[in-house]
Amino acid sequence: MAYDSADTRARILAAAVEEFSTYGLAGARIDRICETSGANKRSVYVYYTSKELLFSAALHQVIGEVVEAVPLTEDDLPGYAARMFDHLIEHPAALRMHLWRQLERPELGPDAGDVYAEKMASMTAAATPGQLPPVDLLVFITGLAQSWILTPRDLLAAADVGDPFAAERLAMHRTAIIDAARRLCAPTPNAEPGPV
Repeated sequence: MAYDSADTRARILAAAVEEFSTYGLAGARIDRICETSGANKRSVYVYYTSKELLFSAALHQVIGEVVEAVPLTEDDLPGYAARMFDHLIEHPAALRMHLWRQLERPELGPDAGDVYAEKMASMTAAATPGQLPPVDLLVFITGLAQSWILTPRDLLAAADVGDPFAAERLAMHRTAIIDAARRLCAPTPNAEPGPV
């Protein structure tokens, strides 16, 4: 059977996403990536040059998948928050990779600044008096989508929510996310417009 370099690269990248999402850049081991992918160490360095560049490629892969699966819809932020929550529940490595990026190498990975700037400009143009500034609104919406997953299990246990990841409980929280996002998006009555 002929050697398939594209398949080898894909297997290395898939194993790297799993390894980095579990251990971060500092804790990840190329040996485990090789074992999981069935590739040799030489192949990893031929295709990705270094551990840091492999981490960057893994970030590009994961963040690209999130952007494609859950496009930011500035005209439906409650729906966006719910879809992002669904995606993060289905793909926990995505949030873990994002957190490792923030902790270890915030400069790596794709730069989505232009996408956010475009969305915020659109939100600013459509803003009504009393709405939160777009950047604050997007920060809150993103936090809502991630909050259940990032909440300490002790808090959820103290609240006696049962299994916090049972389908019924997740559906209840999803509904709460949508409701909270709608409230955040609504103008505050009699409020002065905030800075944009």
